[in-house]
Amino acid sequence: MRSVAVTGMGIVCGLGASPLEFWSALCEGRSAVADIARFEAGGVRSRKVAEAAAFPEENIPRELSRVDKMAIYAAVQALASSGLGAWPEETGVSVGTGVSGLPENEEAYYKLLGGERLSRHLRNFLGHLPATTADNLASFFNLRGPRASVVNACSSSTASIGQAWLWVASGEAECALAGGADALSRLTVGGFNSLRVVSMERPRPFDQKRDGMVVGEGAAFFVLEPEERASSRGADILALMEGYGLSSDAHHATQPQPEGAGALECMRQCLLIAGKSADDVGHVNAHGTATVANDGAEAIAIARLLGERAPRVPVVSIKGAVGHCLGAAGALEAASAIMAIVHQEVPPCAGFESAGPGVKIHVPRERERAEIRHALSLNMAFGGNNAAVLFGRPR
Repeated sequence: MRSVAVTGMGIVCGLGASPLEFWSALCEGRSAVADIARFEAGGVRSRKVAEAAAFPEENIPRELSRVDKMAIYAAVQALASSGLGAWPEETGVSVGTGVSGLPENEEAYYKLLGGERLSRHLRNFLGHLPATTADNLASFFNLRGPRASVVNACSSSTASIGQAWLWVASGEAECALAGGADALSRLTVGGFNSLRVVSMERPRPFDQKRDGMVVGEGAAFFVLEPEERASSRGADILALMEGYGLSSDAHHATQPQPEGAGALECMRQCLLIAGKSADDVGHVNAHGTATVANDGAEAIAIARLLGERAPRVPVVSIKGAVGHCLGAAGALEAASAIMAIVHQEVPPCAGFESAGPGVKIHVPRERERAEIRHALSLNMAFGGNNAAVLFGRPR
């Protein structure tokens, strides 16, 4: 297996439309959570969401969905920062998503209810197919490599990055564009409200007063290529991607296994594949939804993984800042883990004040300097679908 380097990154989310804006806002402890403005959301328990910042769209086809536009914008950034100049034709594309073009489907449906002819909006009913974003990215950049669309709920884009890593590490692809994108929709905002897991104010990951999540939106994409190739062309290597793990609790449709057994197995598998141990982990970017069930189970799993080091290793969830971006959550959180390695510091866990019962891990309330050789990013999803990725400091 070849060593894989991360050489490019692009981001758009509630905290900004570039990696620098994203990281600066995270370290300042800012939050993008506010009342929804994108569409009318009457009748829901909570109107709190985290809408993505404005980004330039003039060079992106107008007919594409919001998800696809965010994905293309982030991918253009990733290419520019990688120094490649142009994508190799055989670049693979791996995308994690959730709703795809569902927001546009919803708008088309409301127009139909208002009496407009279906034929005028038929294409707006097709963009929700999960493969659409990967297909549009490949078409936009003329990429001919392997292609994958991962729809694993909240761990989708972590798994998509893992798939891309496998392509590059095994030699199936010389380069890969990997990440995730998701947008706010009436279905997701209303659906999570109906599950009664949405905060009435703001998410407080791992906090004793946590009362739920908020739905967010955004995109993050990365350029993955062999370390040897990146070094030979003088690329600025952000991090090495060293491992990837998956597990499935199959415990409950929406609730995690209470002791975090699946999450723990996933992280251990990731470290095993990377040839590392828990002692090598200097930072964990947690799933941290700020729901009672998730944070309790996840805190147990991380504490068991880290052992006696649990009180000292910084564990951060960025969902208090950017919301829960569903299919894009893992990609944005991987970006935070990579930035932590680049800057050798961790941001505060926005919304966290004091640890809830059973939370025996170190959750920073302020940005902290840290020696981070390896950072682990974990995501947990409905159905018990867990995914983890490990990044390392460049040699």
